[in-house]
Amino acid sequence: MALRKRLLFSVMVVLLTLNIAGTVSAAGVVLYSSNQPELLDMVTQGFEKKTGIKVTTVRLGTGEAMKRIAAEKANPLADVFWSGDVAVLEAARDNFMAYDSPEAKGLPQGYVAKDKRWTAANTHLMILMVNTKLVKPEDMPKTWADLLDPKWKDKVVIANPQKSGSAYAQIYGIYKLYGWDGLTKLINNAKILDSSSLVYKGTAEGEFAVGITMEYAAYRYVAGGSDAVKIVYPADGVISAPEGAAIVAGAKHAKEAKAFFDYLISKDVVSEIYAKYYRRPARPDATKVEGLPSVDNIVIMKGFDPEEANKLQTELLAKWREIVLHKK
Repeated sequence: MALRKRLLFSVMVVLLTLNIAGTVSAAGVVLYSSNQPELLDMVTQGFEKKTGIKVTTVRLGTGEAMKRIAAEKANPLADVFWSGDVAVLEAARDNFMAYDSPEAKGLPQGYVAKDKRWTAANTHLMILMVNTKLVKPEDMPKTWADLLDPKWKDKVVIANPQKSGSAYAQIYGIYKLYGWDGLTKLINNAKILDSSSLVYKGTAEGEFAVGITMEYAAYRYVAGGSDAVKIVYPADGVISAPEGAAIVAGAKHAKEAKAFFDYLISKDVVSEIYAKYYRRPARPDATKVEGLPSVDNIVIMKGFDPEEANKLQTELLAKWREIVLHKK
């Protein structure tokens, strides 16, 4: 009789253990993200090691992720999205829940949505990537305005803002600085490529003289020892476009999603991302990276407003198409 009781007790313990394990497994975080696989692995594995919470990642483009999150609104399959231009997140704000992360307290103004539905994790500095084998030192552009000169015709490349969120941030910034006249002059000078990656790869390989691109993408070549790439921070204002994360409205694992969100924008994590992948953190207290200038030593364009960028997107892209169709 005693043996039967002990066996019964052992079976109950095993069943209880399996039940708890199943509960923990079911309470993992589902992440939709457009980031590169090795970066995603670093962050998700670090989070799992720290908390024991598993993260399942679905990698897809920002536009596709927004469409999927909207389509799944009645039955959300994702818990967190990271990362996309905050103008894109602002446009999709109804699909995200408000969350005031304690890790977001020190972020600059404009880096957290007014209703807390998205928070910037990093910011992309839009810069000029110059191929030094094609551009002499005395001809080096110093400002966005320099690129409006006809002498740069067909020597400048930019991605299509209808397909690239970062390219849209670039044309919005140039529009803010120089209006329709400046944007028209830039388009008339530029070659337009289908993706952001074609811009920095083509410039690094000597296919193009100057590429309008993101700091981190250009700096990878500098850090890798390339002597053909120089980064120019335009003196008339570097465009700083924050990129963010958001928790999906109705997330099935909201508690775990908030823990992941806090981890993602914590000082240690954004500093590690900056050191390894050169994505400039939104947090001003993040550890600096040797070789990259402090943001205090860069002229940042004033007036970049994610809400305005979102409101102007239809108008700006319509005008973009019109100018491109009538390009000289």
